[in-house]
Amino acid sequence: MLRIHDTLGSNPIEFNYCENRVDRQEMRDFAFRHRALGMDTESTGINCYRPGWQLRTFQIGNANTAYVVAAQHKTQIDWIIRLPTIKWIGHNGPHDIRSIDAWLGEDTGVVCAGETYIPGHHADSRKQDEGGIAHGLKEQCEALISRDAGKWEVALKAEFKRIEIPIPGAVYKSGKRKGLQKVRKAKLSEGWGLIDPKHPAYIAYAAADPILTYRLWRHYQYVIRQQHALYQFDLIVQQAADRLQRRAILLDVAYTKRLSAAYLRKAEEFLERAAELGCENINSGKQVAEALTALGAHLTVRTPPSKLHPQGQLKTDDSVLRGLADKYGSASPVGDLIHCILGAKQLLKRRENYTEAMLREADINGRVHPSINTLGARTTRMSVSGPPLQQLPTADREADAE
Repeated sequence: MLRIHDTLGSNPIEFNYCENRVDRQEMRDFAFRHRALGMDTESTGINCYRPGWQLRTFQIGNANTAYVVAAQHKTQIDWIIRLPTIKWIGHNGPHDIRSIDAWLGEDTGVVCAGETYIPGHHADSRKQDEGGIAHGLKEQCEALISRDAGKWEVALKAEFKRIEIPIPGAVYKSGKRKGLQKVRKAKLSEGWGLIDPKHPAYIAYAAADPILTYRLWRHYQYVIRQQHALYQFDLIVQQAADRLQRRAILLDVAYTKRLSAAYLRKAEEFLERAAELGCENINSGKQVAEALTALGAHLTVRTPPSKLHPQGQLKTDDSVLRGLADKYGSASPVGDLIHCILGAKQLLKRRENYTEAMLREADINGRVHPSINTLGARTTRMSVSGPPLQQLPTADREADAE
């Protein structure tokens, strides 16, 4: 057993990574002795239905001790997760159960009867920018459990920054690395699949989550008692959304590819026309301002002064551009350029956020499993991401790509 001793606040805690059969038996015995445990998973990505996705670890824990087992030990995971005597506690638990089911290739029927995300929202529905503490596990625990609850995430991100990925076909032309293949820093989104799951920082990060979840669950017992009926209702809604997410939406792949290509083709026409009007890069505020000025537009709104730009820069955001289009008319060169800029941006955004996102996230059967957050806003309005289906353009707007 690879054991790591640490502290959470002033309390000693222990992380255990199972390396052999004896270790896994110890984890089974630990699970069997408990009636409630926190649980969590680590994987290569959020969408467990995306081709190439893999589960990396499964971890369980109480207030002071956690066990981590590698995903390759499916029998171990299957036996533990199905224990009928355990009340599983999760932070967005349906996600972890879906991940386990996808990895095992079957529906275990397991649910997280204890859910910390729901009472966290009931206690304070505000996001951080609204004055709240946010609803992520780390933010919740840093505010309510211990100020050092996020230290393992900080340590893991530091390891990510050390990961370098070779750039195919590129070599250093000077310096100490001359002649060697060029490398780039790994992105955080891809680092999960690159760092060794037996790295101490990775083990600690993974093992800390069920401990934090368990402690957060205990902290929120007063909220659950006060709003028991509401908690049960939101738990049912969360489980219903989980079933919808599992079922997914059948994607018309051929149509989506055609629409994506149409978006790109029309956007390229807009970009070509914008270049003819003097703007090579529509994402450069400076170029847009210079091109509009050259066409006779009078821009007056500026950004706040800075050291680099003491007088501020001319603003060319969408609201400014639409105001100019109304002022100079759609038939004018200024209006023509603005139409091209806004049209290209809109079409490229639709392509990236919707058509390409759907094709990218679809499973091998052509079904899209969007993530449904049943408490996505202060008003408990649901939100959908991966892709954001609630924001899909209406059918009549598809004509924009024709």
